[in-house]
Amino acid sequence: MAKETENNELNEETNGEESSGGEQDERLVTSKKKTESRRQQAIIRSVLLFGILILINVISINIFYRIDLTGNKIYTLSDASKNIVKNLDDKFVVKAYFTDNLPSPYNNTRRYLKEILEDYHNYSNGNFQFEIISPSDEAELEKDAQQYGIQPVQVQTFKNDRAEAMKAYMGLVFLYSGKQETLPFIGNTQNLEYDITGVIYRMTEKQLKKVGVLTGPQIPGVDKMSKANQLISKYYTVTPVDASKNKPVPNDISVLIVNSPKTPQNQQMMMRQSQAPVPIPDYLKFAIDQYIMNGGKVIFLLNKVTLSSQQQFQFAQCTNVGVEDMLESYGIKVNNDIIKDKECAYVSVPVSQGPVQFYTQIPFPYYIKITDINQDIPAFRGIGQVFLSFTSDIDTTTAAPKGLKVTPLLTTSDKTGIDKELAVIQATGKLPPDSLFKYSHLTVGAIYDGVFNSFYNGKPIPADTTQGSSPVSTQVKDKSPETKVIVIGNGDFPMDEFRGPDGNIVFLSNMIDYLTDDVGLSEIKLKDANPKPLKSDIEESTKKIMKYGIMVLPPALVLIYGVFRWRKRKSAKK
Repeated sequence: MAKETENNELNEETNGEESSGGEQDERLVTSKKKTESRRQQAIIRSVLLFGILILINVISINIFYRIDLTGNKIYTLSDASKNIVKNLDDKFVVKAYFTDNLPSPYNNTRRYLKEILEDYHNYSNGNFQFEIISPSDEAELEKDAQQYGIQPVQVQTFKNDRAEAMKAYMGLVFLYSGKQETLPFIGNTQNLEYDITGVIYRMTEKQLKKVGVLTGPQIPGVDKMSKANQLISKYYTVTPVDASKNKPVPNDISVLIVNSPKTPQNQQMMMRQSQAPVPIPDYLKFAIDQYIMNGGKVIFLLNKVTLSSQQQFQFAQCTNVGVEDMLESYGIKVNNDIIKDKECAYVSVPVSQGPVQFYTQIPFPYYIKITDINQDIPAFRGIGQVFLSFTSDIDTTTAAPKGLKVTPLLTTSDKTGIDKELAVIQATGKLPPDSLFKYSHLTVGAIYDGVFNSFYNGKPIPADTTQGSSPVSTQVKDKSPETKVIVIGNGDFPMDEFRGPDGNIVFLSNMIDYLTDDVGLSEIKLKDANPKPLKSDIEESTKKIMKYGIMVLPPALVLIYGVFRWRKRKSAKK
């Protein structure tokens, strides 16, 4: 009996072991099936992902789209550029001679250049063709580049912890209908779209619009605004206009720029004794008047302030430009005053400490910074600031009685002061008390729109009596069609000697775009204009918080998110 019981127990143990082994086998088979299923799912997901990527690439080749989150859309072609390349009626070829494997930042410039050329191609219906050529160390390609006017430059690179000079080509050549233009050097991406579109526009347009700059006694000409001329000439033909000897302003001038007379000794911010400049003569005023009566558009840049020094004192004094009576007859009045503003720029002045002399930056209230620029007009959207010196304000109340519409273009801050006709200039480094800045939001630039009545209606016609003059006109056109005139209470800001920021030059160019209705062109320039500053009424402490917050917040958010994900994974494993 005992032996039978022992056999039964042994059989039960054997059956238990067999049952346990079967369960393990089943679990093992199940585990293998799950692993195989996961592997198959992973393969399927990988194949699907790879297929989606291929599909996206195929679609992107045929359907071009890019999301540009930058404020000025610097990585997106402007509408003006798109429209110009869309209207190409023949092959336009660009050869980019740009060396491979350049050090930073030139490698980024090459990448940006390639992307923007691809954008032009994608919007051109296939008429814009380009190729990027690396000519370094290939004699034939280098010869081709140099024949096009692209010369090699030396850039610094580091190899094996040593600085070495590297020969590089970084230029563009444009070919269209037997014509050729070259951009010999592209050192950075600033204004690149504007430069490229400007070349395309010049080469494809049959005739560029003309911008005239009036010449006359002591009136600064094109040679005194070479930097502005360089920018404007990308889209317009800039030409001096000689209206002496009773010649009229040519009818093909789209916009006429009238600068104020200025004596050569009266240089901006140079406190030298100088006499008041000779006013604009009457025969030039008659030519300007009749140009407006024929529908012409004029930009008046009026310097009503001259600088002088006597002994150790410096003075700013209002003078007569010569066109005030004519403008007032139209309904335009520029006041005889000198504007100062607490929102101003800084100037460098010499400071001596013993035998050592150095320069320091001090605020100068007569060098005003305009941040209130009319943003309702598309041509001026995005211009952050314009600097004007020794400016006069404009009385906008005189326009309506003459039937003109006036639109403020440039407005001062809420802390503005006025000196009547004469000011003693003191560069002390400290701003005057707030009691001297009791005015606010004065207009120093304005647009006048409407029908203008001739200043010479019923008056004798002035004549230039110098030898060789043509017979004076006997007819006066007494009324203009609808037209526009822009008046700025300072004329120094676009001049070479002023040495203001690039935003000043862009502002002048955009005034021309506005008057010629080529507003789309201004969009391209605004991408590279000075960034719009923070509002002047923001406290310095708030500005610092914003500045350092922008620097610290993004990496802090990434760090916080990383810690959160790490803790979540750690808890999941537990």
